Amino acid sequence: MTEYGSPGIPTDGLATTTPQELASPAEASGWRRTFASLGVPTYRWFWSGLLVHFLAFQMDMIARGYLAFDLTGSAIALGIVSIAWGLPLLVLSLVGGTLADRVEKRNLLLATQGAMALTALITAILVQADLIQIWHMVVLGFLLGVVWSFAIPARQAMVPELVSDRRLMNALALNNSAMNTTRIIGPSLAGGLIVVPFFGVAGVYYVIAVLYALSALTLLPIPPSGLAAARRHEPMWQGITTGLRYVASSPALTVLIGLACVAIVLGMPYVILLPVFAEEVYDVGAVGLGAMNTVVGVGAIIGSLFIAYFSAYPHRAALQLILGVAFGVGVFLFGGAPTFALALPALALVGLTFNGYLTINNTLIFSHAPRELHGRVMSVYLLTWSLMPLAALPMSALADLVGPQPTVAAAGVLVALFIAGAAVFYPAYRQLGLPAAVRASDPQGSAR
Repeated sequence: MTEYGSPGIPTDGLATTTPQELASPAEASGWRRTFASLGVPTYRWFWSGLLVHFLAFQMDMIARGYLAFDLTGSAIALGIVSIAWGLPLLVLSLVGGTLADRVEKRNLLLATQGAMALTALITAILVQADLIQIWHMVVLGFLLGVVWSFAIPARQAMVPELVSDRRLMNALALNNSAMNTTRIIGPSLAGGLIVVPFFGVAGVYYVIAVLYALSALTLLPIPPSGLAAARRHEPMWQGITTGLRYVASSPALTVLIGLACVAIVLGMPYVILLPVFAEEVYDVGAVGLGAMNTVVGVGAIIGSLFIAYFSAYPHRAALQLILGVAFGVGVFLFGGAPTFALALPALALVGLTFNGYLTINNTLIFSHAPRELHGRVMSVYLLTWSLMPLAALPMSALADLVGPQPTVAAAGVLVALFIAGAAVFYPAYRQLGLPAAVRASDPQGSAR
């Protein structure tokens, strides 16, 4: 049994072949290998539920913002509702990751999907009865954030239980393609339904409740893995500290989570400034803002499918490096684009490279963590996303001081330099993409 606190010991943590894959068709060739993981029946159910789940989430994002502003007429209300949802993620993600390692992930997701459907149903009833107030939204948003704190680590860590190592990156890329497809469809669908007479926000939330319930139903055909019963039942706080100690003692995981943090914290806050670019820089209004978001989403889908197609590529760390530097360059080009026409292809590059970069990053994180710690390791990784709003505040202040374009361009340069520097100055990066068998032949390589 691997000792959690021992860096440099290879911990593949992934099944060579899952029982479901034994019954699945042979590996597809040509363009069909892009969707190879969908040949595994249990993953196909999981992916279908993920698509429905993210469609509900994207519709909820639009409906919640619209409702909060309609109730108050204040932009501050949007921030308060957003913080109410995001705060539990920051505080409880580690608890959620630890729980995901102690119980059946499928059962945990069934419970969380049901809770999401219930919060959407309560919102719909309050809106339809004309009883909804802003404090209701804050409380319901907080409860939803609590539920998400348990759902996200479990959903992420469940993927390696459904597919084998050779298909893991393909599966994670297809997950991203589902998410980014709904980024394009969901907001448009919610916005269109809100303005339909006798439907409105209440009707949208009824649809969201149904979608969350359908997502739960897609989990029922997936049998329990039986892995949780074989794991140690340690106290919750001990489980959390075990996960943190393992991540801190592993050079590979430290650099991978650090690389994710750089891209998310320095690179992603450009999203917060898109309305400023639309109104002040390019003067294209709401239509232009929608076009910029759509282009990012289309680029992200292309990037996800690209990674899915090349999921068997052996030099993953090198590919991640290229995509990470290209992401920084894309952010820089967007920040420096003098016209709206030039900004759009730069944003497409940003969406394409960022999703490919994080897909490889997630794959490498799973391959360097034991299966029994997947939930906790992913919860630590997910904490990096909680830092993005904190970084957005000083970046917004800097944009007011020196302008949005030089601020975003400088952030892109920093991203490219930090990611390139990791490969040059951090020796552990050299072995991140190597197969487990190669790492096992040199057990101290990741520590050199």
